[in-house]
Amino acid sequence: MSTQPRPIFIYGTMCALPLLSWVLTGDASNVDSVSALVRQARVSGYSRFSLHNRDYPAAVKQDNISSSIDGYLLTPQTASQRRKLDDFEGEAYMPTLVTVTILDSNGEPSGETVDADMYVWNGDMEAVSSEPWDLDAFIRERLADWIDLFEGMELVGGDQDQ
Repeated sequence: MSTQPRPIFIYGTMCALPLLSWVLTGDASNVDSVSALVRQARVSGYSRFSLHNRDYPAAVKQDNISSSIDGYLLTPQTASQRRKLDDFEGEAYMPTLVTVTILDSNGEPSGETVDADMYVWNGDMEAVSSEPWDLDAFIRERLADWIDLFEGMELVGGDQDQ
């Protein structure tokens, strides 16, 4: 029997729900099944930047507490889903415990906070640009290419607990 893994704050490419669906289920069209696992959320004390010559962003801790990143609180249902997320993120990101503020339907803090992991950039800081990363631009310009690239691939994680 496995226990449910800690929630994860996602802020980058996986906020494109077809990509998140592919990561968790192996099928980009299973958006409905993953939509139930996410809630709008915010993490303070971090900023999201583009990476040079890459489609995905980096979250970087900031001294300025007014810095924040909007994204989703994802509640994986199985250890297998968590392993798939870790595999997708790779070694350039370090899962880091953060406090996540849940947002209401208007994008305002609801008053609810949750402890969760967030994949914080742990790679070469020279790769981090000063430019913000834009989810809408990723969806519009690159998501279809990513889905095409990953189609037929499978992330490690196993299905023993799904």
